[in-house]
Amino acid sequence: MAISQPASLPPCESQSVSNLALITLDLDETVWPSKAVLRKAEETQFKWLQQQAPYLTAKHDLESLRSHRRFIRERYTEIAYDLTAVRTASLRLLLEEFGYSPGLAEEAIAIFLEARNWVTPYTDVPPVLEKLARTYRLASLTNGNADVQYTPLKAHFHFSLTPAIAGAAKPAPDMFYRALEQAGAEPHQAVHVGDHPECDIIAAQQVGMRAVWINRLETPWPADLPPPEATIKNFHEFEQWLLQETKTQKPSANLF
Repeated sequence: MAISQPASLPPCESQSVSNLALITLDLDETVWPSKAVLRKAEETQFKWLQQQAPYLTAKHDLESLRSHRRFIRERYTEIAYDLTAVRTASLRLLLEEFGYSPGLAEEAIAIFLEARNWVTPYTDVPPVLEKLARTYRLASLTNGNADVQYTPLKAHFHFSLTPAIAGAAKPAPDMFYRALEQAGAEPHQAVHVGDHPECDIIAAQQVGMRAVWINRLETPWPADLPPPEATIKNFHEFEQWLLQETKTQKPSANLF
């Protein structure tokens, strides 16, 4: 699925107080909780399948469908990084197995993706992103399949990247390099915020970006990994960290 680009975002202001140009953000468990919305999206799709493919749903429930997707990821490693492709391939095979047109899979996926975007951002996120988007390029880097253009946060992102676009999922460096290239920024001019120690923090640091770990649940950092540069519990704390960091840097010409 191609991720669309916001068309009406205001341009970055020219009064940048540091050489920071790009802020990349993970989505699930960083800017919104995902477990409930994923469950609801799967339930919505399943109800549709009950009408369109009753023989399939008579033999499979939500858990067995998840098990089949795990099988697809293990068997078809060439698409394992793309969760939407895995879901589509799984449904196509199951539909065909039960005598239905595999083409129904695309309709079922559309039903799922529409519900997948019914997210509710954490309350600290929208006001902070609204301010940051006036000064910096904001980009979402997600291993999931939510499209920010169809969420309440659509006005704040300049562009969005997924494994389907980058050709690999985090912690591979592809998505980070693609974001830097698209923003016209060098690694030292970018900071990434995410909740996953390896896929977000270590991965961003390995390409030369700064990385801030958002730890909303206050879980321990893995003992076998080097510590993050900074840890925050919400985006208000990220705003304060960013303000403190920019005070220590000399102003430079804005890249935009």
